[in-house]
Amino acid sequence: MNHEPAGREGMFMAGKIKIRVVSKWSTIITIVLFVTSIGMAMWGHQQYRVLRSSMQDYIDCRYAVQELQQGSDILTRQVRLAAATGDRKYIAAYFEEADVTKTREKALQDLAKLDDHSESLQALRHALSTSRNLMNLEYYAMRLIEESEGADISTWPEEIRKVQLKPEDASLSSAEKLAKARTLVISPAYETAKTEISDQVGEAASAFSELIYERQNRASDLFTKIFFVILAGMLAFALMMLSLCLVMRHWIVKPLLRYNKDIEKDSLLSVGGAYELEKLGKTYNRIYKENEERQRLIKHQAEHDPLTDLLNRGSYNQIFSLYEKDKKDFALILIDVDIFKLVNDNNGHAVGDEILKKVSRLLLETFRDIDYICRIGGDEFAVIMVEMTSDLTHTVVDRINAINEKLSHPTDGLPAVSLSVGVAFTDRKNPGKSQFTDADQALYYTKEHGKHGVTFYPAPKE
Repeated sequence: MNHEPAGREGMFMAGKIKIRVVSKWSTIITIVLFVTSIGMAMWGHQQYRVLRSSMQDYIDCRYAVQELQQGSDILTRQVRLAAATGDRKYIAAYFEEADVTKTREKALQDLAKLDDHSESLQALRHALSTSRNLMNLEYYAMRLIEESEGADISTWPEEIRKVQLKPEDASLSSAEKLAKARTLVISPAYETAKTEISDQVGEAASAFSELIYERQNRASDLFTKIFFVILAGMLAFALMMLSLCLVMRHWIVKPLLRYNKDIEKDSLLSVGGAYELEKLGKTYNRIYKENEERQRLIKHQAEHDPLTDLLNRGSYNQIFSLYEKDKKDFALILIDVDIFKLVNDNNGHAVGDEILKKVSRLLLETFRDIDYICRIGGDEFAVIMVEMTSDLTHTVVDRINAINEKLSHPTDGLPAVSLSVGVAFTDRKNPGKSQFTDADQALYYTKEHGKHGVTFYPAPKE
């Protein structure tokens, strides 16, 4: 397995943020912006309705003012037509407008709905009062017209019956009374009153228009402000989303991509990113190291002999096969512990195990680090001595003799033993079936000829 440098775990340690904190505040901000936007939208809708209502009020105001003016003009027109023609139908039309249609009063009621306390409405009421005052003059004129026509008094409108003519007017002839009526409804005083009514209505109309215009402006201003508040909220939301994307990319996505690459390379994670990811990376690395150590231990146990900690028979077979296939120069050394069974039987298995450990330790100390020392059986050992050729037999002899010297003269209280050794080089003369069988044949020769020594293949002939 490959390992990343330990220093990489220190990367991205500064300025840590927590995903759950970002998530929490993002949710809170989103809710606040959402509620604010909804509130602003509802308020904006309300102001929009006010704006529309103001537009309608303006239309209604203009219409009501016109109606009020028109109502007054209708009365004037009817009384003048009655005076000009003497036709009583115009008097009837006059009172139809004054008592039934009531255009002026209805217009004033409509305006009162828009604003019941403004000075403009008071001006209109004053105009209506002036118009009503003017009606007294019009009643007087119509009394003159009625008398000039000689109509039955019972058919007269009640308002006209109540009018009392001045003595000088009562004594006039019918033609003079009709002429007098015409004079009254076109007199300068009458025209002045009509002008006063028109001026008051016009002034009120302007005041109403200004009032409604102010309402429109306020609603428009509020609507504009609300629009900008909503726009600011949208921009804030967009900035928050952009910031959240950048945060996620820098603190979450990029570390996860690094983690993925490290996992693909089967290496330690490059710890970094948000607090949770950093914690995850550290936990992963800890478990990774624990698993690696566990795998190393399992592999070691699978490859090594549990008693001597030397490579076991399986490892020996794999290593020997590899060197055989590569056709490299090496010496295969097969070793038996002489009289081991006897020592084991006489002294017990514990002593036997200690002797095997001692032999293993001496082999490890005597041979090179690049050589492979294996336990392939009970008291059987094998050494694959790499980069060795048959002209280096003395190297093997010196090492085995040194070990036998220590085994034969123990100072640790263990029984004396010795080693029987058979050696076969890859460049040996007259090779047999295999290098192993040749080494085994040499070992057999040693054991049959006094043990305690080394024989190289080909073994001496009998």
